[in-house]
Amino acid sequence: MRIKRIIARNYKTYRDLDLNLEVQSDRPIILIGGANGCGKTTLFDAIYHALYGLKFRGVDEYKQMFNAGAMLENGFEGQIILLEVHFSGMVLGQEAHYTLARSYTIINNSVRESVTFNMNGSKYTYGDHSPAKTKAESEEVVNKIINANLPAELSNYFLFDAMKTSELVKEEQINKLIMKNVNAVMGFNKYNQFQKAAETLLAEKKAERLENDKLREEYNKLNTEKQECEKELDDLLKQYTSAINYANEHNAEYEQLKAGRSDDEVVRDKIKQMESNLKTFANNEATYRKDADTLARDLETKVIYPKLANVIRTEVEVILNEKKMVERAHANMLTDSQLDKITNDIVRLIEQRYIEAGKINVPLIIKELKEVQRNEMIIQDSYAYLSQHDIGVLENLVKTAVVNPFLAVAEQRDRINAEIEELPEKQKQLEDLRRAVNGNDYTMLELYEQNTKRINELKEAIGRKKDDIAKLKKKIEGYDYDIPQVPDPQYDMLCRLPEFFKKLSSKLLRAKKISIENMMRDQLNLNLVVYAGYIGKVELSAIDSEDISFKIYHKNGNEIYLSQLNAGAKQTVMQVLLKVLYNLGDYDPPVMIDTVMGVLDKESREVILESYFPDLASQTILLSTDTEITTEHDFEKIQAYVAKTYTLHRDKENQCTTISDDYFGLKPSED
Repeated sequence: MRIKRIIARNYKTYRDLDLNLEVQSDRPIILIGGANGCGKTTLFDAIYHALYGLKFRGVDEYKQMFNAGAMLENGFEGQIILLEVHFSGMVLGQEAHYTLARSYTIINNSVRESVTFNMNGSKYTYGDHSPAKTKAESEEVVNKIINANLPAELSNYFLFDAMKTSELVKEEQINKLIMKNVNAVMGFNKYNQFQKAAETLLAEKKAERLENDKLREEYNKLNTEKQECEKELDDLLKQYTSAINYANEHNAEYEQLKAGRSDDEVVRDKIKQMESNLKTFANNEATYRKDADTLARDLETKVIYPKLANVIRTEVEVILNEKKMVERAHANMLTDSQLDKITNDIVRLIEQRYIEAGKINVPLIIKELKEVQRNEMIIQDSYAYLSQHDIGVLENLVKTAVVNPFLAVAEQRDRINAEIEELPEKQKQLEDLRRAVNGNDYTMLELYEQNTKRINELKEAIGRKKDDIAKLKKKIEGYDYDIPQVPDPQYDMLCRLPEFFKKLSSKLLRAKKISIENMMRDQLNLNLVVYAGYIGKVELSAIDSEDISFKIYHKNGNEIYLSQLNAGAKQTVMQVLLKVLYNLGDYDPPVMIDTVMGVLDKESREVILESYFPDLASQTILLSTDTEITTEHDFEKIQAYVAKTYTLHRDKENQCTTISDDYFGLKPSED
């Protein structure tokens, strides 16, 4: 199959595209350059959807795909989206030319498709407006032609984004890819179909040979049940394939959303912390205002009086100290009543014991004693006028520890002023954090995780269904058949056919297996820079049609695990595998690669340019930026193999893509 020309009108960024993609046998490469956002991936999509059709979920989706510049100028009324592809393919050794045009327009608020297919002059026209039978018949013819050249289910292996290929390098995906290509791309499916058809016909013949109707009925029932199980198994396998494809297609988006959700959670935590800090500031400000108001109301008792007390504290302490000294001095003196009592007691004792002493003048003695006691007092009470209550008040004045609340309020004020200075910056940070939240719809995360769960459920269901089929086969094989007396060559041949096709498929697979292993080893030694020249062998460890495992071994004998390769090496492994399957397969499709260098390093790029692209396919369309295939060094490496060059340019004002016939100013050599 060769794509000759692609036409696209009003499709996304392309208002009027008409691109010649013809190549020569010695110049198989079409090199298309463009900056990001200029329409490389859209061109890729245009070719794919021209072949296999567009599916719109509604008018809104149609409007989103309609070129914005054309819509502003002419509106949608009477306008169409057109995708037209011209291609050629081999039919019975002869090259046939085809033109397939698909147009889409809005009629009665719904999107209608119209298809025109020209095959060597034979024209088929059908669409949503056609009678169902006419549409089905024409569509069947068109699909047969396309499937004969490149089936839709295999197109993703030849029309692909190089950045996504490394996602396929996972054990389950790569094994599935190999088997799908081995069986479908290499044409082995027909032998499996022959085997099943022979088994069905043989079962009918065996049923006829059973001795009685009851056994025949049981036998047929078991075969019918087995066929139903096989249909259910096929359905499960299709669902499993669909689920795996969904996982592959959405893995990158899932990982991005998952990381985005984690990032959002971190940002939201920061937002909560920032909001808490701002709330704390607001509370602190309110507390400061309350404390300042209270201080203003209680200024005399809380500030002035304590300040005054602090000023006169020294004088008060002098008074109190002197009063204490006076008290201590008075503590050693007798009161008048004590002096009277003691004197009277002593005089009475003397008069009783010493009669000769005679009558003693007690009042005179007491008077003299009091005079002596007064004369002996050194400390005079300068503050005798202060009452005991006054002394107590003075003591409380100097003992009470009163903290000046103005100091605390002043500290609050300084802290609030400092935070006010930082407030605008904190509010800006908060707004930045709020804008940093992606606001993505994380519904796809749930759908992806449900799909992962579904994959596991389907694997279990497939295993159970295979067990059921095996049990039914065993029961069917247990029946005794009537052996005819007359030889039946047709029946004998029919008995051998299922095993014949099984062995034939297995034999062909073994041969292909060896070819794949050897070619993969040689290509990896050439293209996989990190292990170039050190790949000892590639092993496809199984040869049946249901399971196969892919392993790479170093020359020293150890396995090189795919999971340990970096993204660039994984991309190289997948591209090498696709090249091998292309070379060994029954199809000859074009190969179209977007983001051609993906995540390859400089050395890997040079190897891919020199050893991979030139002989990859009969037609190779490369979509690249000037940082992938550079104009300074890389272009000259493949220039001799390039048939045509184009550069896509974004017309911002008219909202469309224009094209020049060069690669960022460079053109292929003319010799």
